[in-house]
Amino acid sequence: MIVLSMPSAHLPRKSHSPQDSQDGTASPNINGGPAEPLPDYVTSNRSMPPRYSRVRRPKNPLTYTFIPPPEGGDPNSMLMVPPENAGDKAQYRVAVTLNLNPFIPISYRTCVHRLEGDHESFIGDFELSLDHRRAIITIGDITTRLSNVLFTINSSPRHWTWRWDEIGLRWDCRTTLEDGSPMCICYTLQSPIQLASFVPPPLDAPPPFPEAVLTIFPDGHECFDHILLSALIMQRKIGLEF
Repeated sequence: MIVLSMPSAHLPRKSHSPQDSQDGTASPNINGGPAEPLPDYVTSNRSMPPRYSRVRRPKNPLTYTFIPPPEGGDPNSMLMVPPENAGDKAQYRVAVTLNLNPFIPISYRTCVHRLEGDHESFIGDFELSLDHRRAIITIGDITTRLSNVLFTINSSPRHWTWRWDEIGLRWDCRTTLEDGSPMCICYTLQSPIQLASFVPPPLDAPPPFPEAVLTIFPDGHECFDHILLSALIMQRKIGLEF
């Protein structure tokens, strides 16, 4: 990813406080609205649209499992693998690094790539500081503050809306399973249609940890990349608050 410093790159001005939405409907539109320039260290380049996983819509929900990399792989990464009956056999690599730049808060950077045979494509990444004050996200070749995309609902730390152009999601992670795992359900923004569910391992579980699973329902495949990235951000934010 090439980060450019472009004075003409603007983001919309929000009419409500950052990361807070009372009804989940007031979210930014990256394509329009009053201009609010970003600092030089992060800009938006609209030379290409965001990349989306163009896969055939399955008839049934598909459950993807997060597993460790094969022997010799990056120990700070995981693979998200599809079920055996999936028509799309692509895997996703999720790699995490620690940013120790002395001029910014210590932060985790999570990078997601799609792996299909010998071909590897960048999906997106996000960086979140330990105190949550620095939060940056990139999808495709577009970079912006996370506060322009992710909003809490009624200030709940486990109920969020996600808006990126015409894509709108609502994540509800307020349910906890018997083993302590958060149960996160993803819906469309304005309806009860379920797009996905995400169950990460409990934060206080002793090793070996149970496998995290992401289930994508048929309607969710149209915004697969956004569901995956937003689910990982949910887990990181919940983990930093633990």
